Amino acid sequence: MSIVFDLSFILQSKVLSFWRDWSPGMQRRFALMFVILVGLTGLLAWTGLHEATRRAGEEASRALERHLRVAGMAQEIRMLERGTGEALAEMPILVAARQVSREIGLEEKLTSVRPALQSAGREGVQLYYERLDLGELVGLLEVMYRDAGLQTSSLTLNRRLDNPGRADLQLVLFR
Repeated sequence: MSIVFDLSFILQSKVLSFWRDWSPGMQRRFALMFVILVGLTGLLAWTGLHEATRRAGEEASRALERHLRVAGMAQEIRMLERGTGEALAEMPILVAARQVSREIGLEEKLTSVRPALQSAGREGVQLYYERLDLGELVGLLEVMYRDAGLQTSSLTLNRRLDNPGRADLQLVLFR
């Protein structure tokens, strides 16, 4: 065991001190080459990071340009969608709620429409929907607020036992 340890110590010491046997000129050249190698490695790393940052900036500017092109079209689409919303905002609240359900295709899922009086004395409406999925729920709430000017006073969701992906909704709205 001691012979193996002695051999490994000798090999390690020779590996660590190989440059000591070189002439001073050779040692300077080795040190200079090492410094140049470290400098080039740093320069390559900086160049790569700089290029990645530049590309990310260009991509962000392209995305902004694309957004600015599309934003005008999206605003125009919203204005066209609101064309019926002005009429809905003028209707009585019960009629407007039923009309919104009819327009977005949820009238067959609407089981009950009742007037509701809010605590502040405001007129409201209570709606019951059955078998709504998440997309229908979000679309309903968006159109009720955006087009008819109705706000949610309370909302109760009950998951259906026969289909966990759907829910029954009790919704109280007011203006």
